[in-house]
Amino acid sequence: MKLASHYVRLREKLPYAQEHQEQEIMLDEIAAILDCTHRNVTMIMQKMDKQGWLQWKPRKGRGNRSLLQFLTPVEEVVLLLAKELVERKDLRGALEQMNISSIPDSLKANFHSWLNGYFGYSSELRDSKRFDTLRFPLTQPIQTLDPAFTNFSAESHLVNQLFDSLVSYNRLTQTIEPHLAHAWEANKARTAWTFYVRKGVRFHHGKELAAEDIRFTLERLKHSSARSLYRWVFQQMERIEIVDPLTITIHLTEPNELFPQFMSTNRAAIIPSDAYREGESAFASAPIGTGPFKLTFHDASMSILDAFPDYFQGRAHLDRVELWHVPDMQEQQKDQLRTLESFQIIHNYRMPDTKESDYMQVQQQGTTCKFVTFNLLKQGPLKDPAIREAVYDAFDQAKLLKLIDGDAIYAADSFIRHTPVHLAETELEQVRGTIKMSGYVGERIVLCTIPHYERDALLVQTLLREAGLNIEVVLLPVEEFKGERRLQADLLLFSIMLDNDAELRLIDLYKSMQHHLEPSCKAAVEQFIQATLREPQRDGRAGLLHSIERRLHDEHVLQLLYFKRLKTAFHSSVKGITLDSLDWVQFKNIWFKPQNDKHGLQDL
Repeated sequence: MKLASHYVRLREKLPYAQEHQEQEIMLDEIAAILDCTHRNVTMIMQKMDKQGWLQWKPRKGRGNRSLLQFLTPVEEVVLLLAKELVERKDLRGALEQMNISSIPDSLKANFHSWLNGYFGYSSELRDSKRFDTLRFPLTQPIQTLDPAFTNFSAESHLVNQLFDSLVSYNRLTQTIEPHLAHAWEANKARTAWTFYVRKGVRFHHGKELAAEDIRFTLERLKHSSARSLYRWVFQQMERIEIVDPLTITIHLTEPNELFPQFMSTNRAAIIPSDAYREGESAFASAPIGTGPFKLTFHDASMSILDAFPDYFQGRAHLDRVELWHVPDMQEQQKDQLRTLESFQIIHNYRMPDTKESDYMQVQQQGTTCKFVTFNLLKQGPLKDPAIREAVYDAFDQAKLLKLIDGDAIYAADSFIRHTPVHLAETELEQVRGTIKMSGYVGERIVLCTIPHYERDALLVQTLLREAGLNIEVVLLPVEEFKGERRLQADLLLFSIMLDNDAELRLIDLYKSMQHHLEPSCKAAVEQFIQATLREPQRDGRAGLLHSIERRLHDEHVLQLLYFKRLKTAFHSSVKGITLDSLDWVQFKNIWFKPQNDKHGLQDL
């Protein structure tokens, strides 16, 4: 790799030198360019000559000029250098090399085509044993792997591979099942929940799981100052009692029928009591759990997961999973068929119709929904119910879906009953007339969201401006959006994941919305939330949550934008596909049937 870097540096510092044209140059000049001794210059030039990149005819004697002739275009060596960087796991360095403006588009396309082919499944023999690796692309950066503070689905998926919770949720039966705890029970008041922990479960660093680890996990959630998901549940935990080394009881301030469901989420994933030996921030990038994989490498470019041989539910079939951060993967890749053949497993990817016979596509119940809430704490035009209702009418969902143009996008009118509905586009002139009649006179309306949802915000801005509204978009980092700064805006755009934890997520949303509702609406929402947490039946809770939704709709403070189904496409050679709550493939169960083709044992 150093040799290629030396060649690139020479070509950068000698731009006047044409290929296949011999020129004279002093050894001192080359030594200065490469910042090395005369002896090393001679060795380096001889190696480049042997590679066929250049022709080097040294002339001995002080003051004599040697003859140099470049033979290989620098772009080809840059491509070679980028490939070598990828092999050394330095994807960021490789992409930086290929982003040089002088690199022709054809070579960039060549590199990205090769890069996509680098991913996928491979198998090799190591000490007479088969070692199976899956290289998996991620388009989202990983900012944290601390289960309590993840923000995006890619982070949450990785956490699911590294950690376990006391119980798990079965999406088929819609019931809570044993996991790290083999049994649990509650008192009659449903304010004390006791969990009985399995024996012999080990963390990745060798420590055996005990009740003290569960107390440490829950106490740190309770006392955390961060504005994280389900914080309201943390605050309900009044006292955590260790009954014996494998039994723990959590005492709540009030009944909560959803507490076992919370304990199945990865927010409640158990971490060891000695987790912070090197500090809390170090744990976020080098976490320790009990999961089927342990993290052995992590930086901004990639994460490496190795199978944890002592996993309490049996060892994973794969030996290693490499997750590479490839920004704008689908935009960079023009040859979709080649991409599919390379990746074999792809999440939320729009499949070409011609490949559907080779690939299976799983589309589960989980969806995400983008929505807008109205902030009534702020003094402004939206405090007026008439203007708020007129703005509500300006959200043209049918037109928004056309602008987004996604194969898994649909409109629905409810979080609870999120079945597709067919909407007609609204009459623009009629909406403009309604807005004028409401008393709106062009006041500025601020729409706030996070950078991740900028495109959605700009599309909404376009729709509302066409209707005659003066909309300004403001972007805040995720952590700032969670705080008070978002309440300086009139409209807030965000999303909700409607997966296994949909009930918890909806309550979390409604508790967050209470910060910017008018008193009467806020009180009504709180009454419905308390009734929901005391309702033992799922259908009964669904009815109560739907009542909250209808109240917010009638007050014109919650506007749904669109839903997006979560999909996974995988090649027929992939076996053992199961999906977690986010509809991502669980790596533990994946295996590949040995075949004498590109999807079998040979290294891809």
